[in-house]
Amino acid sequence: MNHHRRCDQGKAFTILEVMLAASILVAVFLGMIQTITSGSEMLDFSRKQTIAAQIIRGQIDSIRVSDYTTVFGYIAADANPTPADVDGTSLSLTGTSFSGIAQGFTCKRKATLEQTNLIKVTFKVTWTNNTFAKRSYHLNGSTYVGKNGSYVTYQRS
Repeated sequence: MNHHRRCDQGKAFTILEVMLAASILVAVFLGMIQTITSGSEMLDFSRKQTIAAQIIRGQIDSIRVSDYTTVFGYIAADANPTPADVDGTSLSLTGTSFSGIAQGFTCKRKATLEQTNLIKVTFKVTWTNNTFAKRSYHLNGSTYVGKNGSYVTYQRS
């Protein structure tokens, strides 16, 4: 018995099928890279937003231990900032720059007299992200200080 092997042309992949499979694989890899990139950007934003909230809480706590006369003095100081306070390079409270874990954050304060014996103190923390776009973000937090101490605090982005 002589068995002849026959070459069946129908069982091989064509170059078109291989190119189609390779292009699908490239698209999947690009999607995975984009997902990882956007995930790391979200983690960076969340971490920096948490740091900004901690900065605001620290500033509000420092207000809480201050007396009313000191906080009342902030109104005049914030209404007439020095040139260094305006561009955020000053080390005063109205343009505080932070070192260490909060490097790259700037905190500005604004105090206004809401009504007799009630002062609203607002802090605005700004930072930029680590991506190529260098988008700027901010977080605001406020507290009300009356003659008898701090009343309400809140935050918003």
